[in-house]
Amino acid sequence: MVKVRLSQPTIPFTLTGAQTLANGSFQFSFTNSPGAAFSVLMTTNPALAPSNWTVLGPVTDSPPGQFQFSDPQAANGGQRFYRVSSP
Repeated sequence: MVKVRLSQPTIPFTLTGAQTLANGSFQFSFTNSPGAAFSVLMTTNPALAPSNWTVLGPVTDSPPGQFQFSDPQAANGGQRFYRVSSP
């Protein structure tokens, strides 16, 4: 027997708290359904198809419903574009 836990559907969101930290990392946050799954993709060329963007990793959900992501590689310079994806 296999148990599958379905998270609540995601809802549209607005990024908040987007900032460059003192160490050069870029960070942003947003709210959504607790337990929803998100990942962040990055590119230097936003004209590329999303399948060609680099997956940076998951967005952490702590406390529930409060999502936050930090990109420490942003400190290496150059303009980056981000996309938040939900499976």
